[in-house]
Amino acid sequence: MSIFSSGHTWAVIDWGARRYEAFLLKNAALIESKTGGQGILDVEDGAFEATLKDMVDPWLATHGEFPIVLTGLVGGRQGWVEAALVRTPCQCSDIRCGMVQVATNQLKDVAIIPGILHTSSEYPEALRGEEVSIMGAKVSDGWILRPGEHTKMVRINDNKITQLTTYITGELYQLLAQHSSLGRCTSNSSCGIEQKMSPIDFMTGVRKSLEDFCLSKVLYSVTTRRLFNQIEAEHISSYLSGLLIGHELRNIKAMGLDNITLVARGPLTELYQQAFEEMSINSELVDAQQAYLTGAQLIVESAEETR
Repeated sequence: MSIFSSGHTWAVIDWGARRYEAFLLKNAALIESKTGGQGILDVEDGAFEATLKDMVDPWLATHGEFPIVLTGLVGGRQGWVEAALVRTPCQCSDIRCGMVQVATNQLKDVAIIPGILHTSSEYPEALRGEEVSIMGAKVSDGWILRPGEHTKMVRINDNKITQLTTYITGELYQLLAQHSSLGRCTSNSSCGIEQKMSPIDFMTGVRKSLEDFCLSKVLYSVTTRRLFNQIEAEHISSYLSGLLIGHELRNIKAMGLDNITLVARGPLTELYQQAFEEMSINSELVDAQQAYLTGAQLIVESAEETR
């Protein structure tokens, strides 16, 4: 049975390491949303319930008590309560069976959606939060790319997650832009040059990575092209982003795909689409926020059946 009654208000919160995104809904309709910098690593002395209550108190004052569904690293080893990862192949009902009810003192009906574990012949892969928007994309058969700090490439067969690959593209970008010589003149550095997105320099970086396998080699071109005026200082981040995403897409290109579903939102969305066009891959865009909200409801309301 669904935890929702007719017309019920509920909240779903993606609670990560350094930030959260919270959504208040009435059935499937979004009422209100908010974001904040209070990630799970910022919670002191295990005060997760008090922190969560601070997030939702304004909504509780207006709407009364409602169920709260949590996703992301809050269900990991460093989070509030560890929700055991569900093994592939898995579908919404399998994820629903793995949901963990959290014991609380002040809040009512708090549950955590578990992540996904895929064990391949090489090494384990995991999802913690991304599984929600991936299921919400409602792809029955095909490949899904979910860009982010850790980009996820997921295979769906018969509505089940069957394969998973992770690219730490976003995290590498942040490290190189903020803590390496390559990002010396970006807005994150002491030079402090304001960066502007350049689709031309981004695609130059993509093409360079597509033609050259060694990432550590092509990354040095960020420095030399800046030094010898082959790239404007304000476009360094665009070129660096293109190199990293191009290297990610080089691996995807080798898979021989013709079609892919891109679950994304924000400034990188159009750039990914341009890169796919360069590679002659058809991409269908699904808004990441809508996919997240749809996925949360699909998982929570799915029949509790075992495989």
